[in-house]
Amino acid sequence: MSAANLEFEQLKERYARLSQLYHVSNVIHSTLDPQEALQLILSAAIQLTRATSGSAVLINPTTGLLEILASHRLPEQVKRLKLRVGEGITGWVARHGKPARVGRVNEDPRYIMLTPEIQSELAVPLEVRGSVRGVLNVDSSQPDAFRETDQELLEELAVQASKVIHNTWLYEQSRLKARLMETLVRIGQTINSSLNLDETLRGITREACQLMGGKMSSLMLLDETRQWLDLRASHGAGAGYIEKPRLSVEESLLGVVIRRNKPVQVENVQIS
Repeated sequence: MSAANLEFEQLKERYARLSQLYHVSNVIHSTLDPQEALQLILSAAIQLTRATSGSAVLINPTTGLLEILASHRLPEQVKRLKLRVGEGITGWVARHGKPARVGRVNEDPRYIMLTPEIQSELAVPLEVRGSVRGVLNVDSSQPDAFRETDQELLEELAVQASKVIHNTWLYEQSRLKARLMETLVRIGQTINSSLNLDETLRGITREACQLMGGKMSSLMLLDETRQWLDLRASHGAGAGYIEKPRLSVEESLLGVVIRRNKPVQVENVQIS
C-alpha cells in the first residue's frame, strides 16, 4: 500500500471513530442517574478503544479512596478493590492528573495485578471543574493494545464524561435536598401533632431511615451526667440492639460524635 493510500485509510478510520465518539457523547448525556451515566461512559470507552475490560473509578470524598463504581468484565473481588490515591496505575493518574498508556503492565512498577489476563492498560483522569475526581480505565488482554489515537479518543470522552458526571451530581444534590425538605416538613408535622416525646422521637428515626435508605435508625440522648448515651427511639432495630446496655461517651464509637461535636461516618462498623 502506498503512503498516500495508507494516510487515506488512517484518515478514514479516524473520521469513523470521531463519528462514533460524537454518537456515544450524545448517548451518555441521555440520563441524569449517576450510576447509569457511569456505566454508559464506561461502555463507550470500551467500545471506542476495543478494550477487553475496564472500570470507572471515583474518589470517595469521605475516605479519599478510589472506588470502582462501574466495571466491565472484572471479577467480583476486583470490583470491591479500593486504592489509595497514588497507588497503582489508576492511583498514579488520579494523583498526577495525567493519562497513562502502558503497553506491558508486567514491566511497569506502578501496576497492581488485578487479573493475570490483563496485558496493557490505558487510564485517563476525570476532571470535574478543574479537580480530578476519578479515573476512566480500560484494559486489554493483548500487549501494546492501545495507540496514541486511542488515548486521544479516551481523553476526549473523559471531557464529555466529566460534564455528565457534574450534571448528574447537581441533579442528585437537588433531588436529595428536595427529599430532605419533604422529610423536614413531615417531621415538623409529627412534632406539632403530638405531645408525646417518645412518639415524636420514633417518628424522627423512621423518617431518617427512609431519607437515607437505611435498614435501621436509632436516636440516643445524653443522661444527666453527660457520661452515658441512652437509647430513646429506634426504627428497624431488632431486640438484640434494643436490649444492649447504655453506651459510654468516653469509650464508644458514638461517643466520638459527642466528644468532638462533629458528625462521624464509618464505612464498616464491624471493624471500627
